[in-house]
Amino acid sequence: MCNYNNMRNFILLSTLLLSIAASAQDRYFTRTYTSNVLPKGAIDLEYWHIARMGHSNQYYHAQEQRMEIEFGLGKKWQTAFYFNRYQKIASDSNDVNIKSNEIGFSNEWKWKIVEGKKHRPGIALYAEWAFKGGDELELETKIIIDKSIRKHLLAFNAIMEMEKEFEWEKGKLKTAAWKKEIELDFAYMYNIKYEWGIGFESILRNGINDESNWEYAALFGGPTINYRTNNWFLTFNYLPQWRNLHKTVAAPFSKVLQQQERNELGIVLGISLK
Repeated sequence: MCNYNNMRNFILLSTLLLSIAASAQDRYFTRTYTSNVLPKGAIDLEYWHIARMGHSNQYYHAQEQRMEIEFGLGKKWQTAFYFNRYQKIASDSNDVNIKSNEIGFSNEWKWKIVEGKKHRPGIALYAEWAFKGGDELELETKIIIDKSIRKHLLAFNAIMEMEKEFEWEKGKLKTAAWKKEIELDFAYMYNIKYEWGIGFESILRNGINDESNWEYAALFGGPTINYRTNNWFLTFNYLPQWRNLHKTVAAPFSKVLQQQERNELGIVLGISLK
């Protein structure tokens, strides 16, 4: 019932968004960013739905929905605000499924520092901060590089993610150590024509523990499909985990299925409001 309701809500929201006539910013990939920014005064609305499934010896299904509104600020800057919802169903040691729901808020900033031209790539810097569930702070930074060659588009992101949990105890704020993850994204797309593009995305997630030790390197990869018009765009991506490239005591197997998932599925729908 939970999955049915989520899909029904997604279809209803998609229908509402597509009824708005405007000119949307192109987004080619589901997870990998490109360096383009909105022009001054432009406003975009995006809806994200990310599903993550499969842990070892456990039923696991997590979903993340994000409603984003982006603003072009001019001088190669843009900002965005997100309302986020996190849902998870996971079985415990007694095979009882436990459900959890959290909401969150985040804000991103993106600065295009190099305009891509014939003989040079586009380069942008990105930063995002977020509160999740009222007791967790997340920080994310990215270096974004992309290059268009006729109908071919290449993109690379180097990402640092950090998160910290906190709580109030007897009037004092207590915080845990920062959890870190370094991610490297590479994406390619062939634009068959203006409306259609097909390609793939690969993601290498490197887990770092509290003592700054490298625990695993989970490699994901899979196809991406992009459809766009002058009014809206839709991207779809499927990412299965391929293997663990850095085995340790914390992650000794060929796949990382405790800290990461077996499969990920992503959909992003976007449309401009102005």
